[in-house]
Amino acid sequence: MRKLITFALAATMFVACGTQKPLTNAQYEQSVRKDMPFEVSEFKQVKPDVYAFKCNTYVGQLPDYEVDNEGALMIWRTTFEPTHTAQPAQYIWRNIVIDKKNCRVLCIDRLLNSGKTFGYVYVLQGETKQIPNGFHWDVTDQRHMLNVAPILEEQTELSVELLKTLLP
Repeated sequence: MRKLITFALAATMFVACGTQKPLTNAQYEQSVRKDMPFEVSEFKQVKPDVYAFKCNTYVGQLPDYEVDNEGALMIWRTTFEPTHTAQPAQYIWRNIVIDKKNCRVLCIDRLLNSGKTFGYVYVLQGETKQIPNGFHWDVTDQRHMLNVAPILEEQTELSVELLKTLLP
């Protein structure tokens, strides 16, 4: 009898641990928003895996990359001293966030207008039990970074088009 009860409890725990429900769109959006390294006032989906955000203030977090209005990407954090520590309006500041727990990479492009930060978040999502519609490979695995880089490069176009509308 004791073995039967132990087996029933173990089976229940095994089933409970392995049956995670897929996230709803609202839950997924909230989990992406939580991965943002700064607070945003507005956050909405504009395309599949692309979200627009706005902040009520300037976000001074230093970027990993800068992108100009031609789409040229420059590594910002190098051995050379950067020429500025505040975001110039003519550049996109880009940060990359790797979330291994949720198997996703966020590419956050920030623009500046009238002292406020806004921009786009591009989400590269790997497939998980809670998110079955992602890539079938782990986008956070360093061995796959050669696959991730061209995808992020393609995503730059939307941000560059928005930047061009802001420049005089």
